[in-house]
Amino acid sequence: PRYGFFSGYLKNETATEEAWKGGWFHTGDICTQAEDDMLYFVDRKKNIVRRGGENISAVEVEAAVLTHPAVAQVAVIAVPDDLREEEVMACVVPDDSADVSQQLAKDIFDWCNERIAYYKTPGWMIFLNSLPLTPSQRLQRTRIFESGIDPRTRPGVVDLRDQKKRKK
Repeated sequence: PRYGFFSGYLKNETATEEAWKGGWFHTGDICTQAEDDMLYFVDRKKNIVRRGGENISAVEVEAAVLTHPAVAQVAVIAVPDDLREEEVMACVVPDDSADVSQQLAKDIFDWCNERIAYYKTPGWMIFLNSLPLTPSQRLQRTRIFESGIDPRTRPGVVDLRDQKKRKK
């Protein structure tokens, strides 16, 4: 069944076997099928935040945050949450003219809350100078923070969880 496909992940036989489980290649992509039978890409499985039983696409949240005029770049990651398993964290690179503050974080939160469901809005936010990118300018989420470090403990992190409420 692997004929015509790649020979495997470099120095990672476990990942290769996992991807080919059951004789089918599992891409890790999550898609939806519309009523007209068209398939639409949602996100990569590893970029899904699992919050209180809801599957939240990092790409969807990033799209909402990125429309804020003070945001130049954003990456959304999952962080641990004692109550809801995971919570949404936005790692924001502000526009050069933005005044970085807790108020800006609240403004971005409110902006998102008008555009996406309340539970998808970032519960945590941090402002960074840059995001790690590959030579082809793709985001490297796993390199945003050092391995083994809880991003919520970083200086400058804003906790917005108490702002998350259902819209009336």
